[in-house]
Amino acid sequence: MSEAWAVGAWWKQQRLAAGLTQEQLAGKSGLSTRAISNLERGRTGRPYPQSLQALAAALGLPEDAGTTWATRLRADRALSRLSSDALRQLPAAVRHFTGRQAELDALTTCARSAGAHAGSVLISAIDGMAGIGKTALAVHWANTHAEDFPDGQLYVDLRGYTLGQRPRTPDEALNWLLRALGLHAEQIPADHEQAAALYRQRLAGTRTLIVLDNAATEAQIRPLLPGTGSCLVLITSRRRLKGLDDARILSLDLLSLPESIELLRAVAGPDRVADEDPLPTRIAELCGYLPLALRIAAALLRHRPAWTLADLAGLLTDQHRRVQALSDGERDLSAVFDLSYSSLSEPHRVLFRRLGLIPGSDLDSYAAAALLEVDPAAAAGLLEDLVDHNLLLCHAPGRYRLHDLIRAHARTLASADPAPGRECAVDRLLRYYAHTAHTASTRVARCARPAPVGPTPAHAPALPDPETARAWLRAERDNLQHAAAYAHTRDLHEHTLALTAGLAEILRTDGPYTHALALHQAAAETAEHHGRPAAHADALIDLGIMRRMSGDLAGAQVALARARAIHHATGDRSGEAEALVELARAGGPAGDMPGAGEALSQALEIYRTTGDRHGEADALADLGIMRRATGDPAAAQVALARALEIHRATGDRHGEADALTELARARTLLGDLVGAQLALIRALAFYRATRHHHGEAYALTNLGAVQRLLGDPNGACDSLIQALEFYRAIGYRLGEAETLTNLGAARSLLRDSAGAQFALGQALEIYRTTGHRHDEACALNHYAANVAAFGDLSHALMLYQRALSLTGELDKRDDQAVALEGLAACHLANGDIDAADSHLRQALEIYQCLGMTLSARRVQGLLGTLTPPGMSRTTVSRHPLRSS
Repeated sequence: MSEAWAVGAWWKQQRLAAGLTQEQLAGKSGLSTRAISNLERGRTGRPYPQSLQALAAALGLPEDAGTTWATRLRADRALSRLSSDALRQLPAAVRHFTGRQAELDALTTCARSAGAHAGSVLISAIDGMAGIGKTALAVHWANTHAEDFPDGQLYVDLRGYTLGQRPRTPDEALNWLLRALGLHAEQIPADHEQAAALYRQRLAGTRTLIVLDNAATEAQIRPLLPGTGSCLVLITSRRRLKGLDDARILSLDLLSLPESIELLRAVAGPDRVADEDPLPTRIAELCGYLPLALRIAAALLRHRPAWTLADLAGLLTDQHRRVQALSDGERDLSAVFDLSYSSLSEPHRVLFRRLGLIPGSDLDSYAAAALLEVDPAAAAGLLEDLVDHNLLLCHAPGRYRLHDLIRAHARTLASADPAPGRECAVDRLLRYYAHTAHTASTRVARCARPAPVGPTPAHAPALPDPETARAWLRAERDNLQHAAAYAHTRDLHEHTLALTAGLAEILRTDGPYTHALALHQAAAETAEHHGRPAAHADALIDLGIMRRMSGDLAGAQVALARARAIHHATGDRSGEAEALVELARAGGPAGDMPGAGEALSQALEIYRTTGDRHGEADALADLGIMRRATGDPAAAQVALARALEIHRATGDRHGEADALTELARARTLLGDLVGAQLALIRALAFYRATRHHHGEAYALTNLGAVQRLLGDPNGACDSLIQALEFYRAIGYRLGEAETLTNLGAARSLLRDSAGAQFALGQALEIYRTTGHRHDEACALNHYAANVAAFGDLSHALMLYQRALSLTGELDKRDDQAVALEGLAACHLANGDIDAADSHLRQALEIYQCLGMTLSARRVQGLLGTLTPPGMSRTTVSRHPLRSS
């Protein structure tokens, strides 16, 4: 097959030299165009001599040109077979080769193209970080497909990254390859271009595989490329060879977890890695899913019979010794990484070492600029160069991170730098994060925060609006959290306070609250220790908010009361008002409605005195929430409408969405379900547009409640399940409980008694655990209604009595009326019409007093059914009444 292809390639060369197309040659020779095409493509086994003579005549060649050339070719083939060992140069395939099926398939596809593109060289350039298995992949594939290249397989290690050896020059590599092709030293031209031309001539018309392993640069490779597309060239390099325009790039990624464990098990040997043992997963993680690290770790296990998996995992857990520990005598991961590092220029080396110092998991060009004291454009260029060297990963546009093992190596290299230089670099980075977080938080915060002390960074991204600011905070949240924790553990108190304050807003909306609690606790302790009263009070407010939202109402009140006292003592009236509002938000749900009302009144007075309209609107909104919660939805609507008016006047869209959500709750109690739904849809649109997860969850919870009351329990369940996912993700337990309460009520309407009872039981558990007594009564009422609906009247009566007692204690009159309705339903089902009548009249009085017109009308209708004209009370008792 190879001979036929070579003969065809020779005839094609003659035709092109004569300047003829296949059609023109067919016309001159009398052969068909198809016959000529098949001949040139190697699809004709042994052409007829008369056909070759006709072609020779048409091309002006001697009559025996074709047969003579074919005879010479066969002789050359026979001669080359005498030295066939020289053309079978592939190293042995790596044992226990694992995974990489997609990459193997890609190489096979590339190989199938060889020969079909006679005018271009087929090149596949395999790149990836040190130790990722580039050579193993190339050699494994080449050995598997050696028979597809009958004219030989050439291999040369270009030593681009070889310990103790310099890279081969192109001349040295050419000399190696020409010798492999059967030439003696005296036959190889000294001139570089002549040697490259001879190399291409020798490969012309052959189907040969050339593996150029461990390349350093494009210049090292270009003279080693054949001239036609019948050959396939596989190149491996730690660098991305962007200058090879025609190469098909194959960048290797890390192994998957299953592949990593498979490789670990295969190399470690039988019975060393048990199937059900969780430790192999941990070891794979500690090896960073890097094939070389996994092989070394497995070899250590194989050759140390006394070691267990726990011993190996313990060795690799030490962050400072992990890379150095991955050495088995012959292979040393640290030395492998050093070779990549040594190939860098000095500016790249400095950046690489400083990347080992960053506290977070990734960075962008602005953070790199702060580390290096250069502008972001220069930093971006250096970062991209490290990506090209496969020392850095670009995991999203403009964002970079180090592999865990390479990061550990960079940290080790950085430890040798002078301490002052390291400390200054980290200080600049922390200052950049703190100042930029403050700028971003100012765009989205409801209250102004003091700017960080110290000089502002030389370069920072533009954050002109809330959307851009939120996007930056979300992208950098993990880095900011790690930076704050880093500063706290090293007693860098200014950075600790500034970074935590900059994080407060995004943690409040997105969570997770567990992280926020730890950060704010650390900030409060730091400020107190260093005698910073204003910062101490601000940190206590943030801590109080997080405690409230995570369900610790008592702890929230303690922190907020201290914050209020500090602000009052220092004369910070705005801070005092903020603490008072937050105290009301924690105290009301805990059952202290009078105290909450007093705190809000004081805050409102301060805001109006100081002219703080944002604060005034917030206090009015909270006052509306409290009035709704205490059973006065009409007064709540007035306060919330005023808050909405101020937010719109000041352009506070976030405040507007919050006010609309609370206004919807008041409208729901007043019977305006359509108005409530419209308000919630508008609020939800804002929350979704800004990815405000907490607000979106709250709006969805209330929308689900309205959908249930409008007779759409399926739609209600959909909304409530979405809300539940948000609340659980951010850790807001009280929101989770409220959503579960509504979900239980919706499932009850769908006759899903078990699902309803489960949801309501979870809600009650959260309320009781957190001491959130205010909404416990609401959940009890729904729980009792579900129990009654499925026939357990005695249990339902007990639950309604508990709800009635709790609402009386808290003076929560709307839920008290619902409990009375439920008691009436149970008594009527038991035939006690007098008791039902009494409870309904009490409920009616409350609804009328609260202005809850829809509920009042419902109860009036129920009362009318107790003694309709022409019916006795005994007859009516057969018609059970169900609670709303």
